[in-house]
Amino acid sequence: MGIAGASGLRNAWRSAVEELQDGEKKRPPLRFAANAAGRTEVEQAFSLCKASLVMIFFLSFFVNLLALTVPLYLLQVYDHVLSSRSLDTLVMLTSIVIVALAVHSTLEALRRAMLARIGGWLDDRLQAPVLVAAVHSALRNDPSAAAQAWRDIGGFRSFFGGSACTALFDLPWTPIFILAMFLVHPLLGVIGLSASVVLFGLAIVNEMVTRKPLARSSAAWVVSQHRFESLLRNVEAISAMGMLPGAARLLHDDQSDAKEAQLAAAARGSAIQAFARFIRLVTQVIVMACAAWLVILHDISPAAIFATSILLGRSLGPVEGAIGTWKAVSSARLGYARVHKILAAAPRPRRAMELPRPNGQLSVEQVTFVPPGADRPTLCRLSFAVNPGEILGVVGRSGAGKSTLGRLIAGTLNPTAGHVRLDSADIGIWMASSGHRYFGYLPQDIELFGGTVRDNIARLQDAQAHDVITAAAMVGLHEAIMRLPLGYETDVGEGGMRLSGGQRQRLGLARALFGHPRLIVLDEPNASLDAEGEDALRRAIQEMRERGSTIILIAQRLGIMNMCDKILVLDDGRMDAFGSRRDVAGKIKAGRTSIPVRHSQIITARRVTKQLAHEDEQPPATTAGGLIIGEESERVVS
Repeated sequence: MGIAGASGLRNAWRSAVEELQDGEKKRPPLRFAANAAGRTEVEQAFSLCKASLVMIFFLSFFVNLLALTVPLYLLQVYDHVLSSRSLDTLVMLTSIVIVALAVHSTLEALRRAMLARIGGWLDDRLQAPVLVAAVHSALRNDPSAAAQAWRDIGGFRSFFGGSACTALFDLPWTPIFILAMFLVHPLLGVIGLSASVVLFGLAIVNEMVTRKPLARSSAAWVVSQHRFESLLRNVEAISAMGMLPGAARLLHDDQSDAKEAQLAAAARGSAIQAFARFIRLVTQVIVMACAAWLVILHDISPAAIFATSILLGRSLGPVEGAIGTWKAVSSARLGYARVHKILAAAPRPRRAMELPRPNGQLSVEQVTFVPPGADRPTLCRLSFAVNPGEILGVVGRSGAGKSTLGRLIAGTLNPTAGHVRLDSADIGIWMASSGHRYFGYLPQDIELFGGTVRDNIARLQDAQAHDVITAAAMVGLHEAIMRLPLGYETDVGEGGMRLSGGQRQRLGLARALFGHPRLIVLDEPNASLDAEGEDALRRAIQEMRERGSTIILIAQRLGIMNMCDKILVLDDGRMDAFGSRRDVAGKIKAGRTSIPVRHSQIITARRVTKQLAHEDEQPPATTAGGLIIGEESERVVS
């Protein structure tokens, strides 16, 4: 009968899993962050697990009920087998107990497997939405929260697969064993109940006195981990300039804060746990003494001494275990809160139908951007337009907002006010309609992924080899790649550490140009390039212009600006000048912009052929602020 019950439970579990999976398939794909009811994805995921968790709860009832097998066996052996001296009764009882213990072990294994499966399902379910929310968090300059949320979903898997979770499911069924002790004798039941109440009170006290220290410790460890990852990213500067002692001091300070809070929580928790163990052991002695006294009075059989000892251990064990594993429970709860927070803060995704390939008409309409936590805008009321096939050069002093504008146009930031539109549609609509393939972006700080050259160029997609090679050849990188040990299958290392600075720059440029996007934003594209690399950059830009792509060039080295059709000068987040290259260069020469005219400045420029210049411009042999406005120019050294 027990085996049939276990089989029925397994079938019910399979049905519940199938229903959960069917419900998952019916859900619309990738509905991240908060839904219409305001529930985050982590709330929805745990809500979908409720049926399975309820099933595990009742399964725990049978697991704990079958744990009474050994105490009952002891009572039956003492009361019936020894008094009757019947071997048949002993064999029958032993056979029943072996079957019951086999069912108990099977149900226990099934329960643990179900919990582990739920943990794995939560991990799979939350990976995508947490990744999206983490990216948004990192874009809001909070990468530590993003990294911690990713670790937290792994913590859910560990929690459900660990002993802390099973202890929680055993906890509600301790009354079964207390009731069994009452059935043996009311006095023993009262002792067991009193000890359980005391241990429950200690568990509550443990939660109250360790909650804040554990929260402080967890937050401090997050900061320390983020600091360590940041130091690893700057290991060359740390090593070259002797910053290692200072870095070690910073890490020590961070970890000291974490360890101080952790030690405070551990000291309190250890004291309570030790006192709880003392209470349990003393109660065990008292119960055995009372049971022996009752045996002397002939109120219970001698077997009850051992049976009540086992029952008491089963009733108090989960409570004491909950105190010992409370750190894992607290960590899981804090992880849930962090994941919920980062998902709630992520912008709700827009629903949009897939749009056709854009023409490339870019318009920026009254765009203002205020960074989170700042009290002044980085960009203020910018408005301009760029036609398809045109190149816009963005120049200005350091901190003028050039890179921020590039990120807004590329769609990695959302404007605080105003709109950035491509072919009249907001950039956010293009992002929601899988329009990323029409965008190319080279950030100022190039981040390559640990993987092959092919993966990095193809934007981690399973792309055709021809498209990858075309993008590499466009920036003059194909031959250099072929000289690598495995060609396009060469692992570039974490962050492209196995490549030179110029190779990383060109690889990032090839990734930006992959698939011939219609809108391309290049932030400092010539920062790490030599003369050969800059020539390749010019050829690639010219080719994309001829294909009709709209290109935004952000640069400090102004020699490349002679390719631009229009120039935007930014000063402290505001438009200082905007217009054709010739008009803006004239304003710079006249000193009417924030770009200084330095006659002693070394201005580097390549020859500009008539193909690169406007045919309707008269090419005066003049330079202004590094902007070449003539048809031809050589290196000028004042």
